[in-house]
Amino acid sequence: MTSVPFTDLSRIDKLRVDRDSLSPDESRVLRAASVPHLSVGDDVAHSECLQLALLTAVNLAQKSFSASVPVQASQAVWNAECLTALSSHQRLGDALKDIGAVAQASGQIPKVRLLLGDVPDGPRSLRVTFDGWRVGVGPAPTMARMPERPLCVLAALAAAAVAVGEAFSLWAGINVEATRRDINLSLWRPDLPMTDPESLGQQVVEFPKQLELFGLGHLGQAYLWAAAAFPFEDKSQVTFYLCDDDVVEPPNVETGALLSPKDVDSRKTRAVCAWLGDRGFQARFIERFIDENYRRCASEPHIALSGFDNNDARHWLSRARFNTIVDSGLGGEASNFDSIAVRTWPHVQSAEELWPLEDEEKRKKREARQNDRTNSNPAYRDLAPDDCGRLLVAKKPVAVPFVGALAASFVLAEVLRASNGGPVFSDTRVRACSLSDKPLAARLATAEGPPLRGVEFAALRRSSDAIPTRA
Repeated sequence: MTSVPFTDLSRIDKLRVDRDSLSPDESRVLRAASVPHLSVGDDVAHSECLQLALLTAVNLAQKSFSASVPVQASQAVWNAECLTALSSHQRLGDALKDIGAVAQASGQIPKVRLLLGDVPDGPRSLRVTFDGWRVGVGPAPTMARMPERPLCVLAALAAAAVAVGEAFSLWAGINVEATRRDINLSLWRPDLPMTDPESLGQQVVEFPKQLELFGLGHLGQAYLWAAAAFPFEDKSQVTFYLCDDDVVEPPNVETGALLSPKDVDSRKTRAVCAWLGDRGFQARFIERFIDENYRRCASEPHIALSGFDNNDARHWLSRARFNTIVDSGLGGEASNFDSIAVRTWPHVQSAEELWPLEDEEKRKKREARQNDRTNSNPAYRDLAPDDCGRLLVAKKPVAVPFVGALAASFVLAEVLRASNGGPVFSDTRVRACSLSDKPLAARLATAEGPPLRGVEFAALRRSSDAIPTRA
């Protein structure tokens, strides 16, 4: 029997348990052996966006592969000042070690190496790059480094998430093209090809002073990691309202961007609030369930970010009188864990059309799949002592951190574009392990968003090499 209690089954290892009948221990050993390495150029020491990409890649790789992440970098990089609020450490090296990075030992040959900054190509290497709101990831011989103009930090974060996703997809055998294809996308105009000048996006100068987050699981923490990366003039002006009623369990540490083992058994609101406070942000927590009676009060933020995993809660939130809601939903099974659907509310469809509730027929089909899994998959025999325990395991979702990080990039991009009069999309759909250089399935609601009612904004620092703002 596995050494891990069945209630603590890794949501990442569950992918290989469900699909390949591996034991959790077998899956964990195999993925740890496939952790990507990073090679980092000296220019990372002086670039906020490159440091954001580096810290995000290390955090996601450590959690996705359950292993320390070897980083090849000069002492100038390890000793550099940490330029981003993603860490409370002053030195970049300390920030990296805190989230699982180790100096690469000589002679180590990785299955995948991620290249950041001014570093030469090498075998099995993926270039991780960006420009404005554009994202680029691909084999080093074919993916040229972009100009990397820092118009939007989300591009650097999304590039890191895509790169780790490619390494994971290669390990798990999800896509035969993983690490062998060029991936390009735009967070400003995901519906356009990269050759369109509009895909570069625009410099943005402000972000809401207050956001309310519902659900602090995989998605909610990814939202906060992305939001904390923004270059605020004064972080203390920014307040996050945190609504959740759950306690941190061991599997949450792997999937949660902000958690560490010391947070187990703490309330998620308290652990996340402490993380934000250490980085200079304000936070208030609301520890309650959301039901059909929940309504926004006058002192709460006007914008809500939804990280729910069920449509009942989405319906209730849609009636809670927020001016704007941005929601993302993820798949939870081995066949669709990488699927992302981002929606903004209000929407042209009703909440019932947009987020249909599971009817009796669909519920029976889902339960039949779960029962079949517990009966036909030999890996389940050792996961729990009886049929009830095995069924509880079958109901747990598959979740891998890079998927939430990519979803967060699109969710925060919606908030950022809407806050600065940019394009607004009602629906965006993504498969994180099936990206290419083609435009994404995104429905444009308006090319220039109207002012957000009732919202106060915090200033973002401008970059000296950024292109002019929108007229």
